[in-house]
Amino acid sequence: MEKLQEIAWDYSKVKNYVYERFGGVGGLSKIYPGYSVQNEMTACGLREQMEMPSVYFYLAIYDALGEIKGQWTKTKATVLKQIGDNEPLTEDEKHYLRYLLKVNNAFDAVLNHRRVILRQDLQKQYEKLVGCIDVGKADNYLCRQVRRIHVRPHTDNEDGFSLSGHAYRYGDHGIYITVKEKRKRIFLPLTDNNQYTRQIYLKLYPEKGNVEIKVPVDVKVRKHKDYTRKVGLAAGMYVMFTTDEGHVYGEKLGLESEGCAHYPL
Repeated sequence: MEKLQEIAWDYSKVKNYVYERFGGVGGLSKIYPGYSVQNEMTACGLREQMEMPSVYFYLAIYDALGEIKGQWTKTKATVLKQIGDNEPLTEDEKHYLRYLLKVNNAFDAVLNHRRVILRQDLQKQYEKLVGCIDVGKADNYLCRQVRRIHVRPHTDNEDGFSLSGHAYRYGDHGIYITVKEKRKRIFLPLTDNNQYTRQIYLKLYPEKGNVEIKVPVDVKVRKHKDYTRKVGLAAGMYVMFTTDEGHVYGEKLGLESEGCAHYPL
């Protein structure tokens, strides 16, 4: 159990390092799609310093990146609602602010006080919106709202970690888990005969001396040959998307998760 706890502690440390370094406005340009974060984390030497196997190190980075992106989605959804509820804002100002929330590069540039440079079609639309408002006032409003609302993720969870298919193998009615010692694995007996080849999550219960393996559920994709009509989808920030007939999916997208611990910017 001690060897597994050591991995869980390191996993949590890596995630918090990523949160601290890339979870604020300065990390916006690096988290999409995330290769810059991966490269910087590789170059910083943290993995070697912690002597952490790469199969855990990079999964911790990807987990943290996903949670940072999720936190930004929540922030944008809250700001979007504030914009809609703010009566003193003109319709042109609201249109401009919604545009910034939707276009990541423009959102990043405004929050980091850089010139907004977009591809030609988006730039043309941006300049058209700018011509109708006091852009300095609108940008300052957005920056204030983000500073007030956005928080960096943080985790105190040290009782589990994710494993890719390369970090474990089955045998002898159990599972062999990669540990920090090179070329060594520890054996855990299993209570069933289920075997997987995908990413799993190992939940630790040190007080009981037990572990629990959590596995994503397979959902069979249903195909209907008679379903041939095209459907229009509009992606959103407050909901996941809306169809051209008005059906809404993912209505809780962007809502704060209960019980999450965060540190402010």
